[in-house]
Amino acid sequence: MNIEDDHQIIQSCLSGNTESFRHLVDKYQVRIINTCYKYTKNSDDAEDVAQEVFIKAYSNLSNFKFDSKFYSWLYRIAVNTSLNYINSKEKRREKETISEESCQIDDNSHNNDPKDYYDLVELASRVQPLIDKLPEDLRALIELYEIYDYTYEEISIKLSMPIGTVRSRLHRARNMLISDFKNINNE
Repeated sequence: MNIEDDHQIIQSCLSGNTESFRHLVDKYQVRIINTCYKYTKNSDDAEDVAQEVFIKAYSNLSNFKFDSKFYSWLYRIAVNTSLNYINSKEKRREKETISEESCQIDDNSHNNDPKDYYDLVELASRVQPLIDKLPEDLRALIELYEIYDYTYEEISIKLSMPIGTVRSRLHRARNMLISDFKNINNE
């Protein structure tokens, strides 16, 4: 599937084609859930917060300034929303200990059949420790490229490194991640 440039998708949304926002959600969903997970430390919470992030982004799309990357803007919303969620969750816990209704548990929150639902958050929670184990220079490259959405050229400039070196080190980092991931799955 060939997804349009972010700016074109945003312009399309702002022009009334609200369905095109789905392309941005599809493109950045895994990264945003992973970002939220870093703060919430809980898969379900990360999914909830990520959903809120996309709702906020959609609602405030007209405020997006085209002088930065859309992902950078979205990432900032994710961090702020995650921090707000953590703070509000602590306040909710305090209220729940006082409330009589806190004893009631809603078991209908997970009625998805595991065979039909591929849990991206679980994958992100398994991959992040592998990224953290990479040598610092390779971890920085992976994060810049995969999480912060930098291009090879931008990474080259930021790290004062030839583009060919960026490509080869990213390739090496990916191979290390794949190898480590396979090893974990075989254990």
